[in-house]
Formats: sequence, structure tokens, C-alpha cells
Amino acid sequence: MIDPETGLVISYSFLWSRENAKGEEQGRKARPACVVVPLTSKNGDVVLFPLTTRDPGAGRLCLRVPETERKRLKLKGDAPCWILLDEANTDILPGSFHVEPISYDPLSISYGKFSHAFVGQILKKLAEAIRAKRLHFVQRER
Repeated sequence: MIDPETGLVISYSFLWSRENAKGEEQGRKARPACVVVPLTSKNGDVVLFPLTTRDPGAGRLCLRVPETERKRLKLKGDAPCWILLDEANTDILPGSFHVEPISYDPLSISYGKFSHAFVGQILKKLAEAIRAKRLHFVQRER
């Protein structure tokens, strides 16, 4: 198990809000997800934001992951990568059964951590999402 830290990127079976709205309870595949630990959490609650290589399209609140970050964490392929900040899962770490091993390293669940500079950008953009009430949460079953 790994202790959650803000900026940690883990392999996680993310459940999109559109899937949850259809009654689905499990994410369709494991993907890299960035952990942000709420400051008021006392029981291990964390918020996880998905990373994707699909262009998020207009209207999504997201940040493009810099190439240096993507390469350092060995995120899949050479395609651009984004962190979506208008949609999140809430879960408890450690201990969630939605965390999965990384496909190329079945002994690990963590890709590593984003740099402090990029985490600062994430938190700034996240504050924007919260102020604009554009953040949608899916609370995962525990």
C-alpha cells in the first residue's frame, strides 16, 4: 500500500459521472489518476482526478500535462495528456479496492508524483472549478 499525497499519480479504476448516472458502479478500465488529499480529511478521504490522452474538448476544465511530467512518470505513449479537473472520484486511501497495479509493473500502483510546480497549477485550476461550481464528484463505494 502507498500513503496518499497530493500530486501522487496512481493506477485507478476511475468511474466517470456519465457512467455513474447510468447506474454503473465500476470504472471500465484502470487509468492514471492524480490524488489530491483534502486538508480536512481525517479518515483517509481523497479526491482523484482522471488523466486522459483523449482531447477533452471545449468546455472542459483541464490542464495539459507538460511533456517533462508525462515522461518522468512514464505515462503511456507519446500522445499529449490532460488532467481533467471538473470531474472527480472520492475514495479512501489506502485501502480502496479501485486501485489497480500498473499494467507494465504489476508490483506497483504508483507512477510517482507530479512536481511541486505542476501541483501548484493543478490546485489553482481546481480552486477555479470549485468557485465556478463546475466540479462533479462520484463517491466510490467503500
